Amino acid sequence: MPKLTVHRGARQIGGCVTELRTSTTRIVIDMGSPLPGPEGTAPETALSLSGVTTPGEPCDGVFFTHNHGDHIGQIGCILPEVPLFLGETAQDVALTLYHRLARHDVEGCAPILAALERANTFHPGVPLTVGDLRITPLLVDHSAFDAYMFLIEGEGLRILHTGDFRNHGPRGKALYPVLRRYVGQVDWLICEGTTLSRSPHPIMTERALGRRAQTIIQKHRHVFVLCSSTNIDRIAVFTHSTPRSRPVVCDGYQKEILNRVELRNGDKSPFYRFDRVIPYSSRNRKLLNWMADQGFLMFVRANDRFRQRMESYRNDCVVLYSMWSGYLDGPCANPDLAQFLDGFPVIRLHTSGHAEHATLREVCRILQPRRGIIPIHGDQPEVFRSLAPSCRVTCFKDGEMLTL
Repeated sequence: MPKLTVHRGARQIGGCVTELRTSTTRIVIDMGSPLPGPEGTAPETALSLSGVTTPGEPCDGVFFTHNHGDHIGQIGCILPEVPLFLGETAQDVALTLYHRLARHDVEGCAPILAALERANTFHPGVPLTVGDLRITPLLVDHSAFDAYMFLIEGEGLRILHTGDFRNHGPRGKALYPVLRRYVGQVDWLICEGTTLSRSPHPIMTERALGRRAQTIIQKHRHVFVLCSSTNIDRIAVFTHSTPRSRPVVCDGYQKEILNRVELRNGDKSPFYRFDRVIPYSSRNRKLLNWMADQGFLMFVRANDRFRQRMESYRNDCVVLYSMWSGYLDGPCANPDLAQFLDGFPVIRLHTSGHAEHATLREVCRILQPRRGIIPIHGDQPEVFRSLAPSCRVTCFKDGEMLTL
């Protein structure tokens, strides 16, 4: 019988590492780094896994659900002989990100870039065969673009690993139809539970966020947006919420990421076309005149260069903070971020990249896992018992092995 081990992520958000093995095959899903600790401190990230990060029993592949650091952060620690698999656009965006970071940390980024460059890519709905397992990637909506669930079939079992997902984003309406049509009933559901420790009330949709942004942008001539450079849906929402008469501005790095996304996805939906987003240049007189005449929306990051650019608008601007509130306050607060925003009028406008309670409940109802639910990526896994009372919910500690 297949055996499952959650090496990390059984009772915490982020840093996920899940191993599945049959009598002949061994795979790992995600090799993430834990989220920052109190006041932005870096937690202990090293995870030694025999045959994956150190010599030992061979691993037939590591599959990545998406490119957020808490799921892909330890890709550089994986032995070069272990096959790696992730989505095409996810690979493009991650390569752009780590090439940028390598400017300041060549040694630290080199193994990550080498791993990303040798990784195999997959396509939505196209199964891969690894040993005696059939693995089908299913595209889902998440705050990381090109995120996937994995339907895993082998030794008579059907297992769905959800990765991180939601249904309140631009592509979220496809969630339930995809599960009904391409998955159906499973034996085991390995499901993220990020929001289980939060309020069960409905979460604001990206569409509603866009409507609020539109109202704010209409009231303010100079709008700065602080959000993740890889949160493509959020960037698209803010871009489309800005009047055509007003320029949308970013830097060259952000534009490179948007170009890579548009190259693979712009022909599928105008939502992912970013031709109107213009890279800032002090030598672009036409752009500077347009910004002075009409105002602007500018995407920024928390560093001195952007802070200096914002200073001249301190008394005539608004900053839209569109990231998790925990980075500003709470146990994961980053003092550098608070310092960056100090003195500017800030409006928090954010929504989660994770499924709310009602969505998790409906996913469990659709899939009706015969043998049970295994919660991951959450610090209150027991809440699944109230969401799916007819299902067996197996909560255990990191490193424990479960025979499926």
